[in-house]
Amino acid sequence: MPADRFCCPSSSPSCCPSCWRRSLPASADCACPEPPAVLLAILMALGTIGVTSAILVSQAATLTKDAPAYAERITTKAAVVRVALHDRFGSILQTNGGGSRQNAQNARRAGTAFLARPRDDAAIPVEIQAPPASAMDEIRSYVLPALAPVETTLIVLIVTIFILFQKEDLRDRLIRLMGTVDLHRTTVALDEGAKRLSRYFLSQFVVNVGFGAVIWGGLFLIGVPSPGLWGVLAGLLRFIPYVGVLVAGIGPLALAAAVEPGWLMVGYVALLFLIVEPLVGYVVEPLLYGHSTGLSPVSVVVAALFWTWIWGPLGLVLSMPLTLMLVVLGRYIPAFEIFDVVFGDRPPLSPSETFYQRVLAGHPEEAIEQAETHLETLSLAAYYDEVILGGLRLAISDVDRGAVERTALRAVCETTLEVLEALEHHPDPVGHASFLDGTEVTVWTRSEEGNDGNGSIVLCVPGRGPLDAAVARMASQLLRRRGCEVHEQRRVNGRDGTVTPVAATLNFICILGLFDDRSFQRMQPVIAKLEAETTSATVMVGVVRVEGQVIHQAERDFVASIGALCSAIGARTGPIDVRGAI
Repeated sequence: MPADRFCCPSSSPSCCPSCWRRSLPASADCACPEPPAVLLAILMALGTIGVTSAILVSQAATLTKDAPAYAERITTKAAVVRVALHDRFGSILQTNGGGSRQNAQNARRAGTAFLARPRDDAAIPVEIQAPPASAMDEIRSYVLPALAPVETTLIVLIVTIFILFQKEDLRDRLIRLMGTVDLHRTTVALDEGAKRLSRYFLSQFVVNVGFGAVIWGGLFLIGVPSPGLWGVLAGLLRFIPYVGVLVAGIGPLALAAAVEPGWLMVGYVALLFLIVEPLVGYVVEPLLYGHSTGLSPVSVVVAALFWTWIWGPLGLVLSMPLTLMLVVLGRYIPAFEIFDVVFGDRPPLSPSETFYQRVLAGHPEEAIEQAETHLETLSLAAYYDEVILGGLRLAISDVDRGAVERTALRAVCETTLEVLEALEHHPDPVGHASFLDGTEVTVWTRSEEGNDGNGSIVLCVPGRGPLDAAVARMASQLLRRRGCEVHEQRRVNGRDGTVTPVAATLNFICILGLFDDRSFQRMQPVIAKLEAETTSATVMVGVVRVEGQVIHQAERDFVASIGALCSAIGARTGPIDVRGAI
């Protein structure tokens, strides 16, 4: 029997080399060593550059034969356009600017006459001439300009090779510079940045190659000479944001004007660019890129302006990769967080924070607009529980730490009530809706909610807090959607907690507000009196002041959220569109 059939009894890959070798994937045995792989990548890149350069040179060579004729035709058409503009707008120019033009001509004539007047002192003109250039100077004048791009290319090539050979060492040094205290965050940030950049560069390369190929084929069908030259240039120049396509279209337009006596070919070329570029920019790129870049639209423009100001045209080309790397670092490293906030595509505020800001500023219209956006995917119960209730908890938190005056909560409550009134009859999305954390729930239509057979009589009473009325209104609206007969009382009356009776028999009395241990303890006399006077009704209290808080004095019938309240009251009606009782 072969030796490899016998191994350690545990069959663990780490116990012996033979087991570890067999545990490796099959691709690991045929993986190319690092030095040949780097050299192969460099050769492929150089080959691509060489092929592209050969296409450009060969296509450009075909234009040199007819270049003088093209230049003459372009000059003739420019003169025709100038005459046509003068004939159409000459009278306007002569009326508005004729006097200034005449004054300028008179001033030039006077200056020429002044300089040409004879002088009394006959000055001897002196002219300094450079010595004749030697053969070495002539060679240097031709060779040095040609060597500059070659020198830059060699430097970039050498640096790239060393970076590819030492990428692990450079990564470790970069991690050391960022700090080894939180090694996990730094590693995740670098890995995500590398993946995003690789995906962005690959997607951009595919899109630009396709754009160049379409332009090549379109110009060929139109009949523009050397379409390959303009197609390759269009694909290359499109790597430059914003201005690349505009520059790429100048050459084909000028050549189309030189080839045909009329203007039909020029119109076809312009139409080609006007159709292809928006189609690629607004349809293909969003589908291909998605949210892979992680940059907001405004940040792309700001980054292009900033890096162009710093580095010129090179900064314009590198603006997207540099800004993208800063944004990725900002998501994981606190020192770079400002870049993620300013340039990232994630919302700067959470939905509850956005709602709180809108109602605090007294803008109910903006709060309603935000709600309608979220209610396309959320049920009304989920939106009330997670967004509005979360915003009210933020308001209470600001009051507790002294950041907001307690009197400001009245305006917050009034604005929230306006929002709730506008959303009272908003339909839920039929089928499955999602909470903000992605949890899917089943949503009923209004007809299904109204016919669930519950018929419970519920009295909703807000507590004594400044925001408790808004909490009670949310609960009332959701319970009515569940088919309950809901009555609302404005507030608990007096210190003894008197509740105005609204029906002979009540099934539930809900005291609603934002409660913590202290405020719930103050409500105990009210709860005790209600339980003693209404033997047929269940008294329920909610909700918690801080999400996740536990009320220690509450032994029973305390709910932590509005969704929990609806679940407890409508437990006999089957599935509902909230999380369930807590």
